[in-house]
Amino acid sequence: MIKFFRRIRQDLLSSNKTSQYFKYAIGEIVLVVIGILIALQINNWNEENKINKIRTLKLSQIESDLRADVVSLEEGILIKEKEIATLINYRDRLLPSSASIDTLDKIVYTEFLGRIRIGFSGFNNITYNSMIQSGELGILSDDLVKDLSNLNIRQQNSDNNYNDHSEIYLKQSQSFEANYPVKGKTHILGGGPLGDYLRKHRDDQNFIVAFNEVYIAKRLMYSQNLAQHKNILELTKAILKNHFTE
Repeated sequence: MIKFFRRIRQDLLSSNKTSQYFKYAIGEIVLVVIGILIALQINNWNEENKINKIRTLKLSQIESDLRADVVSLEEGILIKEKEIATLINYRDRLLPSSASIDTLDKIVYTEFLGRIRIGFSGFNNITYNSMIQSGELGILSDDLVKDLSNLNIRQQNSDNNYNDHSEIYLKQSQSFEANYPVKGKTHILGGGPLGDYLRKHRDDQNFIVAFNEVYIAKRLMYSQNLAQHKNILELTKAILKNHFTE
């Protein structure tokens, strides 16, 4: 088409028809502009289609992460509730006037477990974090970005809080079991005569105080983590309900 106009322009120039030449020149310019606009529009469509594909993929990945968190959080909450129920049972047996040092001995040496049972492997926020690093969060809606940011902050606070409390508990638990060894594979004195000797010659008052410290640390660790995970679970479900189809 452009070649056609150029040929006409040459013919008009050769015939000295200047006014007609300008008309065709303007037409040629308009044609070029229209071509550029069409090219830009096609490029915009291609770019928009590319962004839409990335957005669809990221939304699918975020939804998958959130649903995995729901399952993991629910399982972990049940485990922590059972652990807290066990600790409450210890407390209820040690509070009555009938409780004695023998009651505590039975709990410590035959029932109490120093290990931590959380039942939660961690939050699935790899997609969210990668989008922050790549600057892709802008392709999501403002409301979703705001909700995900709030969720991420609570997740980080929960992890930090748990790490602090679990560190305190583990130190106290290790100290307690080193001084008052119980039966088990990791306690070299727990099932032998030396362990029996330590129990027989221990200071009962220090024994009671030490267990109380371990009990409080473990109860606080579970209670704090349980409350935060319940809150995060509700927020995660709300995001799924508000931003993703069932």
